[in-house]
Amino acid sequence: MLGLYAFGAHPVAVVMFLMLMGGALGPVFMTTQNAMLHYAPGRTDIALAANSGAYNAGIAAGAALGGLVLPLADVRSAFLAGGLLTVGSCAVLLGGRLLGERRCSERSTRR
Repeated sequence: MLGLYAFGAHPVAVVMFLMLMGGALGPVFMTTQNAMLHYAPGRTDIALAANSGAYNAGIAAGAALGGLVLPLADVRSAFLAGGLLTVGSCAVLLGGRLLGERRCSERSTRR
């Protein structure tokens, strides 16, 4: 999305970034499904329903964010907002994972 913001005036670059973004959607959904099944092995039907619901809620939230940004700025700014939100989300996920690993290692050294 940040690439679409940065190179939005170049049609070839736009097509390439759209292909990259579209190609990433399938693996992301499958990865989240795998994680849901890993953490909820007993009730897979509920875990898969929760994953689908969260995925659709994310799409709705992105559309709402775009609807709020578009009247205030241009289309490229909507991609900037989405890209920055994605980078922030990745930072939160990575930080949570690193903190979780640190807590697990602290627990194992205490015993």
